[in-house]
Amino acid sequence: MAAAIAAGFRRCLASGAALAVFLASAPPAVQAQDAVRGRVLDAETRAPIAGATVFIRNTPLRSTSRSDGGFTIASPADDAYTLVVVAPGFRVTEHQLQADHTGELSILLERQLFTVPALTVTASRSPARPGETPVSVTVLSGEELHHRHPVTLDEALPFAQGVIFNSGQMDIRGATGIARGVGSRVLMLLDGHRVLSGVGASIDFSGLPVLDVEQIEIVKGPHSTLWGTNALGGVVNVITRRPSAEPETIIRGYFGLFDTPTRHSFTEERLSREGIALQHSRRLGDVGTTLHLSREGSDGFRQNGALERWRVRLKTVFPAESANPWEIFVNWTRKDEEEFFTWLSADRPLEVDPTELGDWIRTDDVVFGVTANPIVTPKHRLQLRPHVYHARSQNYFHDNEDFHRSTRVGTDIQWSLFPNRSHALTIGGEGALTGVSSNFLAPPPDVRDLAVFAQDEIAFSDRVHGSVGLRLDYHKASAAMRDLVLNPKLGVVFEASERVSLRTSFSRGYRSPSVVEQFTSTTQFGFRVIPNPELRGESAWAREVGATLHLSDRVWVDAGFFWSEYTDLIEPTPAPNNIFTFQFRNVAEAMVRGIDAGLRLGVIPSRLDFSTTYTFLDTEDHGTGRALPYRSRHNLTATISGWRQLVAIDFRHRSRVQEVLAFPLDDRAAITLVDIRVGTRILGTTVQAKIENLFQTTYVDVQERSPGPTRSFRLTVTPRF
Repeated sequence: MAAAIAAGFRRCLASGAALAVFLASAPPAVQAQDAVRGRVLDAETRAPIAGATVFIRNTPLRSTSRSDGGFTIASPADDAYTLVVVAPGFRVTEHQLQADHTGELSILLERQLFTVPALTVTASRSPARPGETPVSVTVLSGEELHHRHPVTLDEALPFAQGVIFNSGQMDIRGATGIARGVGSRVLMLLDGHRVLSGVGASIDFSGLPVLDVEQIEIVKGPHSTLWGTNALGGVVNVITRRPSAEPETIIRGYFGLFDTPTRHSFTEERLSREGIALQHSRRLGDVGTTLHLSREGSDGFRQNGALERWRVRLKTVFPAESANPWEIFVNWTRKDEEEFFTWLSADRPLEVDPTELGDWIRTDDVVFGVTANPIVTPKHRLQLRPHVYHARSQNYFHDNEDFHRSTRVGTDIQWSLFPNRSHALTIGGEGALTGVSSNFLAPPPDVRDLAVFAQDEIAFSDRVHGSVGLRLDYHKASAAMRDLVLNPKLGVVFEASERVSLRTSFSRGYRSPSVVEQFTSTTQFGFRVIPNPELRGESAWAREVGATLHLSDRVWVDAGFFWSEYTDLIEPTPAPNNIFTFQFRNVAEAMVRGIDAGLRLGVIPSRLDFSTTYTFLDTEDHGTGRALPYRSRHNLTATISGWRQLVAIDFRHRSRVQEVLAFPLDDRAAITLVDIRVGTRILGTTVQAKIENLFQTTYVDVQERSPGPTRSFRLTVTPRF
């Protein structure tokens, strides 16, 4: 096994060396000799706006405004073209320009009363406004993330339209129940790089950045045509900011307390959580760098719930002022986390069985990624994203000391062509090799993933846009069956007016089985699990009809009706002829349909805002005729905020879960939670306070016999220099 992994590394290193030689010899990003110059200004104050995105529609040409609001962007060869300017907190502005245009533009942007999605790159792998894409997209801005002051991103994501969390696991539109970290149906990206663990193919939110997030883009529904495996329910792309032009240092410290109900108290000690983070960003010549260091610790709100986490992140961008820079990042995370599997009893829900006390897991993850743009012309753009993901995990349980090590080495190649104003063609491929060693995988496999894809964005007219795409995925783990899957997509957008956009799409999603699902051979918490090398991947066909309406400067509405049919869903189930031994098998054919909607309302300008999301789910397991487990029919969130979110109340509600797996006779009830947060800014320091679960609601967090967090208090102080 070690020899196979070493050989794989040698092949990948040789390929990387060849790639480096090619990139070093490739011509730099090509710019047209003529250029468009201008300044982006606040229409009300005439103050310059830094960081605005400026791009020319139907070309790869783009730029970013400097600290003085100025920008320079190459002029295309077309006789006429459209210049689009996007900045957070401002309305999108478009300008029709002629090829003979001269002089500097003054572009005035009007402020919005609240932040709405402005620009996304994940839905089509190129910049587009969400209203221009045939799929549903939700964008969580860095500003909104800052106001919610989460410790990790999963604290803020439940307020994104169409997103639901089941006992800490992310679900989009009901695609996912609970898998306990052995195969996510949501693909997580960091700056366009896959960051799912190599063995479990799961999301670890503790390794994702928080302080330097530009925005989070959530593409809902099967989206495997562009992004491949795991995009069965959707894609989440965490996009980080460029390093700042001026040196900037951010220190964030927080301290919190858990308020345990007296009737459930299990210790006389005060349970707390605390963390400190240091982040510095600066430019050295034409190279921008951001360095992040942090340490966090928590006693947890329940017994055997302690956590210690260390994070180091380095991001480098060069040339710093380029519209298409090269980016390199490295993330390292170490986490020591105690394991709470199930409660001791219904009247002692915050305690574990004494035999499990002291069970803990250590995980180490290192992610290295590069985004290279060796060729950019008015008609072509070549982008490469090589990456390495190394993960280590070790159990220290009373009944096992299972471990695994995995390394995934791969790359993503994308070539964008713009032959004319009516077509934007994206062609690309992906390849990855994953080597695994473990004492509970039989046998520890090598995994190969290959794919080719193509998509054409078609402008039928100024108001009607279409999208057609196709992807071929190949997945093969040693000693297991292979998967060869076609994933097509077809979509149409009709922009009825500047404020109304209608969309429809038909697509297929796919998820290959994770290594854990195919090869696990172990006993954990009394359950025996055996391998299934004949396991195949899951797939889904999905349809959607939706609309985005910006009814006025004070009202924004988005809604979508979706219908997905799932095939070969993977679930743990009793092995054939042995009800006491479990195995992951393709056992379910299912349907999920519903509505997800979002509303943002500026009630009183700069004083009072209101936002809400609602997701309705109607699910059915075709084999049993019953609802799918761990889904709620009604899922509602709402936020009332004042004085630009310095004061806010957050509300979450989900109806009673219809079905569960392990303990169907347990009582189940609706969940309603209220949080409150306040903040202020004093001499360059942001001070924020938050109370979660304000009314001390006692509830089961979707999964049976897993209690939800008790009330907690947290104070966060963030000075910037």
